[in-house]
Amino acid sequence: MLALCKVLPEIGGLSLEEVAIPEPQAGEVRVKVAFTGICGTDLHIHNWIPFASSRMKLPTILGHEFSGVVDAIGEGVSKASIDDFVSIESHISCGRCYTCHMGQENLCMNTRYPGVEEDGGFASYAVVPEKLIWQQSSEITPQIAAMFEPFGIAVHASLKGRGVSGMNVLVAGCGPIGLMNIIAARALGANRVIATDVSPVRLKQAQELGADKVINVSDAKSNPVKTIKDMTQGNGVDVSFEYSGVPESLDLAIHATVAGGELRLIGVPAGPSLVNLEAILLKGLTIHNISGRKLFSSWEHASKLIRDKQVDLNPLISHVLPLKEVERGFELLLKGEGIKVLVQPE
Repeated sequence: MLALCKVLPEIGGLSLEEVAIPEPQAGEVRVKVAFTGICGTDLHIHNWIPFASSRMKLPTILGHEFSGVVDAIGEGVSKASIDDFVSIESHISCGRCYTCHMGQENLCMNTRYPGVEEDGGFASYAVVPEKLIWQQSSEITPQIAAMFEPFGIAVHASLKGRGVSGMNVLVAGCGPIGLMNIIAARALGANRVIATDVSPVRLKQAQELGADKVINVSDAKSNPVKTIKDMTQGNGVDVSFEYSGVPESLDLAIHATVAGGELRLIGVPAGPSLVNLEAILLKGLTIHNISGRKLFSSWEHASKLIRDKQVDLNPLISHVLPLKEVERGFELLLKGEGIKVLVQPE
């Protein structure tokens, strides 16, 4: 089968390779992949940032946002059946560490990921532990099912802390999950939603998805902190979601959040970052670090929002490409010319 692999420890280093179709072992299922999304983590792997270079052994098949149908099961599998339509969770937690025992498997000290430490879903078939599958309703399309994993992050972030109901919120960074957060925040009762980014394409999408105000922070005249405070009676937002991982964006979020408000950090920096702790401390901000989704409560909440048509993720799909064109999908995203790129195996 054809698969997209990271083969060289450098920027780029991707290659479409012919590899053997994998067989499930005990406790595993094989999924015939329907669609796989290109994620920010995949771009980090392309750019070979420390997160990727410290964890991966090459070659590895990329891809951890995918949907499909179970077509083979290993010994001891009891939850899955042949022909189950599924989405895939990406945290392979150990189930044995202190964090897992405390009910926080998404923060497992020994977490492994498909597409990082294990072969992933940019292929016709992928093998995953049975515990990663989320059985989907027939009401959900395979394309939307492939987006459940990232949407779960936006849902988890929106429900963290005091939630978003009645709150003024800032979404700093309008990549796919930031845009999903705009949709989720709206559905969960946010009062005002303000979005910032440097990409006109993404800001246009944010506005179409329901943001009350979009601000291009690359415009020297934009004065985003003043604009945000003017929209919130001089106070600032109650909650800031930071999705870009860029230090300047984090600094904006700190200064745009009201004293006593919440910072929810989701974006992964490309390396060490300087943080203005004085401003955080003097304003008494509460910081929540969002890693993945809650297993599996975030999936339950995401399912309700999508199944009951409280949210529509279809507008986020900018491109659907065959696997042989997957590298073009990376190029589109790296140039800022795509939103959510889905890849379909042949």
